[in-house]
Amino acid sequence: MRLLAITLFLLASLSSWALDLDSLKQAAQGADKGAIKANNLLYNQYINSNPKMALDFTLKALDLALIIEDKEGIAASYNNIGVFYKNHGVVDKAMNYHLQSMQLNKEINNAKGYAYSLNNIGTIYSMKDQPKKALEYFLQSYWLLDSLKDQKNMVGALNNLGNTYLAMGEDYRAIGFYKKAIKIFDKIDHSAFDPYSNIGNAYFQRGELDRAKKYYELSLQTSIDKKDIVGQAFAYHNLSTLLIDQGKKKEALELELKALENAQNVINKPLLKDIHLSLANLYYSQGNISEAYDNRVLYDAYRNDILNETSSKKLADLEVTFHMLEKEKEIALIKKENEVNKLKVSNTKTIVIIAIMGAIILLGGIIIYISLKKGNKINLLDPRWKMKK
Repeated sequence: MRLLAITLFLLASLSSWALDLDSLKQAAQGADKGAIKANNLLYNQYINSNPKMALDFTLKALDLALIIEDKEGIAASYNNIGVFYKNHGVVDKAMNYHLQSMQLNKEINNAKGYAYSLNNIGTIYSMKDQPKKALEYFLQSYWLLDSLKDQKNMVGALNNLGNTYLAMGEDYRAIGFYKKAIKIFDKIDHSAFDPYSNIGNAYFQRGELDRAKKYYELSLQTSIDKKDIVGQAFAYHNLSTLLIDQGKKKEALELELKALENAQNVINKPLLKDIHLSLANLYYSQGNISEAYDNRVLYDAYRNDILNETSSKKLADLEVTFHMLEKEKEIALIKKENEVNKLKVSNTKTIVIIAIMGAIILLGGIIIYISLKKGNKINLLDPRWKMKK
C-alpha cells in the first residue's frame, strides 16, 4: 500500500517563547497583554496532546483580550479557535474564526498575522476540496511572507502550494514549488517544515523513481539529524515502497523492518497498520507464510483499533465541541457587556456635556439679570458674548 506523507501546514499566530511550561503558566495568571500572549502560547503547547485544555487556555486569552480590547490578542485567539475546529472537522466554524482573525489583523496592520490567516483559510478550502480557491489564499500568504522575509514559514507556504498543485494533477508545477521550499530550507535551521518527503512523493507519482529515492533519502537524513523518529519511520517506509516498485523486495524488507522499529517506538498506529500490511505482502512473496500471517493479523488488529478509536474520538469531539459552544455563549456575553459599557460611557459623556451647557446658560442668564438689575447696558457685540466656534 502506498502511503503518501503529504501534509498541509497550518501557521501559528505566535512563535514559541524561550520559556518552560511553568514560566508560561505563571505568566498566564495575569490580566494584561503578557497574560494573553502566554495563554495563547499554552494553547500551542497542548493543542495536539490535550485539545480541551488547549481550548481553555485560548478562551481565557480571548476573555482577557475582549475586556482590555487587545485586538492582536483577539485575532490570535480567533486563529487558535479556528485551528481547533479544523482539527475536529468542523470546517465551517473554522472558516468563520479564521476570517474574523484575518479581518482584525488587517485592521491593526499586523502583516504577519494576516499572512498566517490567509494560509489557514487556504487550508480550510483544501479540506473542502476547493483547490483553486485554496490556491488564491496560499499565493497571497506566500507573497506577504516573502515581503516580510519570514523564511521559516515561507517553507510551509511553498509546501502548501506544491501540495495544492499536486492535488490538481499539476505535478510539474508542484515540484517547482517544492524545489523553492528546499532552496530556502537548506539555508535555514532545519526546524522548519521538511519539504523533501513531499517532492519525493511527487516524483514517485510521475514514475521518476530515482529522483524520488534521492529526496526520500534526504528526508531520512534530515529526520535523523533532527532525531525525528516518526519522520524516520515514514522515510524508511517510503523508501521500502519505492524498492518494491523496482522489484527489490529483499532490500525493501530490510527498510520496512527499520520503519517498523521506529514506528513501534512512538506507537504510530496508522503507520504501523500500513507497515504490517507491507510486511505481510513481502513475506508472502518470499514464501514465508508464517510471518506473512502474523503481520496480517497485526494489520487487522491496528486497523480495528483505529476504527474503534475513531468512534471514541467522534464522541470526544462532540463533548469538546459542546464545551466550545458553551464558551461561545460566554464570549457573546462579554462582547455584549463591552458594548453596553461603551454605550453607558457615551451616554454619561452626553449628560455631562448637557449639564455643562446648562450651567453656562444659567450662569449667563444670572449675569445678564444682575447687570440689568444694576442698570448696566449689555453690549451684545462685546467679544465676551460671542459664541466660540
